[in-house]
Amino acid sequence: MVFGIDNALSLVGLLNDDGFVEALTDVEEVIDDVDATLDRVEEIESEAARAVNEANAALVAVDARLQRVDETISLLEAKIEAAFSVGFFFFALNRWNEGEVFIALGLLVMGLLGAGSLVITVVTLPQVRRLRQIVRGLRTDRPRQATQSAQQRAESAASDETDET
Repeated sequence: MVFGIDNALSLVGLLNDDGFVEALTDVEEVIDDVDATLDRVEEIESEAARAVNEANAALVAVDARLQRVDETISLLEAKIEAAFSVGFFFFALNRWNEGEVFIALGLLVMGLLGAGSLVITVVTLPQVRRLRQIVRGLRTDRPRQATQSAQQRAESAASDETDET
């Protein structure tokens, strides 16, 4: 019991000590500084998140622009291939008319190769892909619409029969 009283007296002596009070005050100031630092860190994190979102939006816009540029390049490529193919066919016809059969056949083969490449380019053009998707959508919508119309007519006929009775 004496030991407990001695401990209590030492604790009371410590609380009266000015050094202990200053140490507690210093600890409170450090805690306030840590809180302020954490608040700044949270602000920086939120600013960084906003910057990442803005950068992502910018990248999406750049990607869309690059996609349009790619579509334009593909279209120009198709036009150039078409011009070369027509040119080879024209020169093949010209050489054929002049009696140079082998040169004409070579030019004709070059024109056919260009035409094959042109077909591949045209099929892969985004505009052509979109057009094919629209046509597919129309094809699949017609049977659905016909089925829906038949169901509506059947429901209408059934309701007409119930109205007559």
